[in-house]
Parts: sequence; C-alpha cells; structure tokens
Amino acid sequence: MSALRWTGIVALTIVGLGAAYAADLPLAVGFSVGLGALIWSVLRFGVVPGRAALLRMIGEGVGHTKEVVWILLFVGLLIPAWTAGGVIDYMVGAGLRLLDPAWIVTFGFVFSSIVAMTLGTSTGTLSSVGIPLMGVAAHLGVPPPLMAGALVSGAFVGDRTSPFSSAHQLVASSAGVPERSLFRLLQPTTYAAFCIALAVFAAFDGFGDWGTGEVVLGYESAAGESWLLALPPASLLLAILFRLRTRYAFIVGIVAGIAVGASLRGGTALQWIGWLWGGYTPAEGSADSGAALSHGEGVAGMVELVVLIALAGAYNGILEGTGIVRPIAERLLGKRPSLVGATARTGLFGLGLGLVSCTQTLPIMMTARSLAAAWTERFPREHLARVTADTSLLLAALVPWNMIAVLCGTIVGVPVERYAPYALFLWLPPLLTLAWSGWRGQRV
Repeated sequence: MSALRWTGIVALTIVGLGAAYAADLPLAVGFSVGLGALIWSVLRFGVVPGRAALLRMIGEGVGHTKEVVWILLFVGLLIPAWTAGGVIDYMVGAGLRLLDPAWIVTFGFVFSSIVAMTLGTSTGTLSSVGIPLMGVAAHLGVPPPLMAGALVSGAFVGDRTSPFSSAHQLVASSAGVPERSLFRLLQPTTYAAFCIALAVFAAFDGFGDWGTGEVVLGYESAAGESWLLALPPASLLLAILFRLRTRYAFIVGIVAGIAVGASLRGGTALQWIGWLWGGYTPAEGSADSGAALSHGEGVAGMVELVVLIALAGAYNGILEGTGIVRPIAERLLGKRPSLVGATARTGLFGLGLGLVSCTQTLPIMMTARSLAAAWTERFPREHLARVTADTSLLLAALVPWNMIAVLCGTIVGVPVERYAPYALFLWLPPLLTLAWSGWRGQRV
C-alpha cells in the first residue's frame, strides 16, 4: 500500500477520533471510521491474502489487549469497593493528619516517583498511592488537574526508567540494547527532567494557598476509624511489590476492600453487587455523604472503554501483521539525517503511532524495530533506545484516546487534556532528549 493511501488512513483515523472527542460521542464510534478504512484498504489492494488472514491478525491484536481490559474492569471494581467500604475516606483523613499541606503537590510527585521506580508500573502506582493522595489534595483545595499531573509525572518516572518496568524492558529489547545500558543512557534526561519538574511543583506549592481548617476537621472522624481500612491499599501495594501480575494484585485489593468494608460498614450482598456494577453514591444525609472522594462509575462505566480498546487491538493487529508501517518509517528518517534531525523525526513518528494505535506498546515496538536498520547506518543503536524511551513511550500518555492515558485519567479521575499541562515528566524528556541529541550530534 502506498504512502499516500496510508497517510489518508492515518488522517481519517485521527479526524474520526478528534470529531468524536469534540462531539462528546463514544470514542469507539470515531475510531471505527479509521478501522473500517484500514480493513477496506488492505483487502482492496491485496495487502493481506484474504479475509481469513485478516481475521487472524485482528484476533491476535484483540488478544494482546486482554491485560489492559482486565485492569480497566478491575479499576471499575476497585474504586466503588474502596469508597463504599470507607477505605478512601480513611486514607484521605490519615493523609491530612500526616502530611504537610503546604507541600502536598511536591510530596505527591516525589512519593509517586519512588513508588513507581520500586514497582515499575504507572497504573499500579496511581491505584495504590494516587487515589488517596488525590483525595487529600481535593480536600485541601489543590486544583485536581495540578495534583493529577504531579502524580502522573511521578508514575511515569518509574514507567519509563525503572528496570522493573515492562515498558522500559520493551524499549531495550525492541532496540536491541542491554537494559543496564538503557538505564545509564537515560540518566542525563531523567535527572534534568526530574529536577525541573521538582522545582516547578515546589513553586506551585510555594505560591499556592492550600486550605486546611474545616476541610481537615471534616475528615477527623474518618481518620480515626479502624486501622483495618489501611489493609486494602497496603495489600495492593505489597502484591505489586512482590511482582504479582497487575490484574491479580487488583483482585487482592478489591477483595480486601470488600471484606474490610463489609465487616465495618455492613451492606447486603445485593447492595455490594449494585455498588460494584453501577458505582457507589452515599445516601443523602448519611454520615459520609459529604466525605467520599469518588463515587466511581463501577464496571458499567468501563464498557465503552473496553470496546474502544478491543477496536484498537484490531487496528494494531493489522498494522503488525501486514508490516505496512516499516517502509514508511525508513523513508521518513531520510538518507543522511543529523542526530538532532533523526531524533525529531523519530519523536514525531512515535507520536503519530500513539495517535492512531491507541496503545503505548505499538509506538515503542514499531519505532525501535522499524528504524533500527536506518539508525545503525549512521548512529549507535543506543541513541535509538534513548530517543524511543524519551518520546514514543511518554508521548502516548498525552493522547486522550490512548489506552495508557485512558487508564491514568480513569484512576485519578481527571481527563488527560486537563492534567496534561501539569504532567511535566511526559513532555519534558522529549524536549530534553532533542537538546541532548543536538549536543551529542557534534561528537558523533
């Protein structure tokens, strides 16, 4: 398939998604336009040998999204389970007592960075420590997008840099470099981006007027409840720390939340099923009617996202199965680019894949694998690994309809377009790696 036709499909996919997003329609509707155009094109121009081969590619692509679907569904169970059981209110109250309100944003960034470097997962970090800290920040008067940006920034410090991160490992394997070498290569942009983000978040805290007073007093009773309410988040954190698969760690956290909540706050089996399916909303006039951080949409609220992810999996399966992206990627890089020019084009290529593929995995794999041959003709392979980690891995999380962005926004309860300006660690490394390539290019 020609580059012109592929460009048309990409444009149609982005326009469809953008139009659905602007019109507040299900993103799956907008994405179906691009997927339909892709399916028609690969059949019409003989890119695949027949419908059976196409269905096999689609099936494989959808199969690769299973882990993300499980996480989404479990997030839909986790939030109402913890809310109905009083876990979130307890964590918010405890946080208000223990933390210095004046530096809550800075603390959130640093703490989530430490946890993410230890766990190696952005979603696990945001679920275990992000949810309670969002509650603390909300009741101190911190703007939710600011706090969400700080937490997501910290989560992606680990998602990109931790040796335990599957995304970090995928970059290394796709680019063909040892993980230890990749960790070392990322240090200059990591330290620079972290320090700049730290200074900015500290400035927000310094100039912010995060309130206490009545808001804190409203949570004293919640903080004074049984220490058993700390078990669900602790169990989730420990399960991930001991390298239990993320979905099983969520099950541990959900079961612990239901068990502790039911024993302390009661509720019939039918009530709990209703809360888990449709979300939990405190009854008007109840003791916690003004205290709950998040009512949560429950599993029912995740159905639309699951459909979108399945369609994205089908799209990715076709792209990977046909290999139509590889020659276009090599042509994009050019014959003899400078290091800074190659870095910029690679970053734009990764961003484009993040826009149309709706995943974080495909931009990483396709960027590193498709460009490896062209890169190694002129530059060391290690530079490709660094640029991929600093661009493709992070930029996908800024696309509102990308799976990783949807997951993060769902967990913290703030859409990506609102917290993106404050998610400094998502867009500082791409700029810094471009500058680093400009400086290093003089020595290559």
